[in-house]
Amino acid sequence: MYFIFVISLLSMLMAFASKISKAILPFVCRDSAEVVARRKEIVKLRSELAKISMRDEYTKYVKCEREIGKLEVSLSEAKSRDNVKRVAFEYGLHYGGLAVLGLCMMYISIFYRYSTVIVFGDNFNFEPFGGFINFPTKVPNSISVVFWIVVNNFVARTLAGYVK
Repeated sequence: MYFIFVISLLSMLMAFASKISKAILPFVCRDSAEVVARRKEIVKLRSELAKISMRDEYTKYVKCEREIGKLEVSLSEAKSRDNVKRVAFEYGLHYGGLAVLGLCMMYISIFYRYSTVIVFGDNFNFEPFGGFINFPTKVPNSISVVFWIVVNNFVARTLAGYVK
């Protein structure tokens, strides 16, 4: 009977995989030390630039502006290198997680395909859909693991579509 919980949990994890990976990504992939250092230097130079009078010390002002421009160019290059790494981590987390969860679902659906999730009494009659609901177990008035996986995936993806 633990199938109900495990299959439901795996279905929910698969449906919310993109949201989960986006929540985990900031903890896994942070700005590099180079980007942090460049930002600190730019902030420091901008504060110095604010103290310099453009009218009185024009050459010093221009040199400071040029230095800030060079640092901003190197910062954008460092950010682009970090973005490549960030995209690799993002897709790796998302599709790697989906692959692991998909393999677990395949394992359950292959090795437990003849198991039933629940068997109802004779007072229930699922005809004309009874053969589809209990496929491949052929146990009358029952719900198979395969059908339970399909239904849970549908419900989980529908719920994930409503969550922003």
